[in-house]
Amino acid sequence: MEKIKDFIEGVRKEMAKVTWPTQQELIDNTIIVVVFTIVISLFIFGVDQVYSTILEAIYR
Repeated sequence: MEKIKDFIEGVRKEMAKVTWPTQQELIDNTIIVVVFTIVISLFIFGVDQVYSTILEAIYR
């Protein structure tokens, strides 16, 4: 039981050291992630379309 108490106390000490983002930082980072995800998805979609077109031309 003592090990559990030590663990919990360690977690509390470490959580006190955490620098939590502000609400604005969280919103900004979320927007960056969403935009980047959309850009990468569109890029992959474009590459897939090009490969599909090339393969379709080859297999005809």
